[in-house]
Amino acid sequence: MDEILKAVLKRVRPSEAERKRLKKVANMLIERVNSTCDMLNVPARAMLVGSGARSTWLRSERDIDIFILFPEDLPREELEKKGLAVARKVAGKKGKERFAEHPYVTAKFGGFEIDLVPCYDVADAGKIKSAVDRTPHHNRYISERLTPELADEVLLLKQFMLGAGIYGAELKLQGFSGYLCELLILYHRSFKEAISAASKWTPSTIVDLEGSYPDQAEVRALFEGQPLIVIDPVDANRNAAAAVSMQNFATFVRACQDFMRKSNMRFFFPRRVKLLSKRGVEKILRLRGTRLFCIVFKSPDIVPDLLYPQLRKTERALVAGLERVGFEVLRSDVWANAKSIILLELTIAELPKVQVHLGPPIKVDVGDFVRKHLKSKRKFAGPFMDSSGRLAFEVERRQTDARQALERALVERTAFGRHVAEALAKGHEVYEGKGVVKLCGDRKIGEFISEYLTRCLPWYR
Repeated sequence: MDEILKAVLKRVRPSEAERKRLKKVANMLIERVNSTCDMLNVPARAMLVGSGARSTWLRSERDIDIFILFPEDLPREELEKKGLAVARKVAGKKGKERFAEHPYVTAKFGGFEIDLVPCYDVADAGKIKSAVDRTPHHNRYISERLTPELADEVLLLKQFMLGAGIYGAELKLQGFSGYLCELLILYHRSFKEAISAASKWTPSTIVDLEGSYPDQAEVRALFEGQPLIVIDPVDANRNAAAAVSMQNFATFVRACQDFMRKSNMRFFFPRRVKLLSKRGVEKILRLRGTRLFCIVFKSPDIVPDLLYPQLRKTERALVAGLERVGFEVLRSDVWANAKSIILLELTIAELPKVQVHLGPPIKVDVGDFVRKHLKSKRKFAGPFMDSSGRLAFEVERRQTDARQALERALVERTAFGRHVAEALAKGHEVYEGKGVVKLCGDRKIGEFISEYLTRCLPWYR
């Protein structure tokens, strides 16, 4: 295992020249922000945060996060206004305004992706005014404790997460953040110890670096239903692993178990998903014997961290609606760039005309139930007792065609994400069965559909 880890580290650790390049660009940006603040008479200062500030960035990562810290007594409206003014001035024409909890600016400088983020310089991380206000505290906490040797261990854990497809806390992925990787290494003191411990994790695992909670029952009650609970050492009321989904938690545990059993480079650098040809997609769809639907529409103009939760909410609403009228959804997924896709795979696309409608249990009066269905034009048979002892009728099913049921749900848009519902109302297309193959002309969509149809844990590819 040690030889594998040495080889991985050699590939993922930035060179000295790359480190100097990042530092040079970051220092230039900090100087620009500070001089712009002086020029505009804005009471703020710049701070480099994130992996770039802590030497825990992978060679493949090209991000620099510059936070613009304002006094915490400044009104929120003034922070947004003045913060954006500074960020726009620094970024110039290349800058693009984005909005998460509040506005920030992104740009490209010297081969790096730059985020210029206004925030409050709060004294107490437990009394933040916005989520980003914790970040400077995270920066100080990690920087004061992370040695160069531990930074290398973080790089190994990050690349392991990346190889497993679970690195990144953005809501598109729902995985492990860089900060969370750093905390796990600080707690376990090495990559090997972290992997060994995680191979034994079960849902509701607790990691508490500062011992903030003597009673684990209190922790589980506070963060009920969350698969991994890592108490944020700068704010004990926050779970630093809150973004991690159950699926990604289980993927990490399984990856650790398999790596401990037989380690190899594929855990860190798996084979890429094979891009299927149009004929290949068509063949797999035929062999699966299911019916695939892809709902395609123009993505609303919101950041991915707002878009993906809305796509998933809409996906859940469509799945629930189809299952409510009798269709079984085998699997589903979402994807987005300029276009958004909600993919639904049904076991069958058409149901029989007849369905069983069960009445109340034997102890409950069935008068109203019988009167409603006895002379109904939709009745085929009944009333009769089924094998479980329930009164039942066989009646005509209202929705027998999955495409029609789906189109109806897309018109009603009940329980959809707000921006997604608005985008769907403006126009959408539904691709069905072999029609899905047409979408694969777009390489990015083709990659999404190929990954869906050949889904496999990355280290098994």
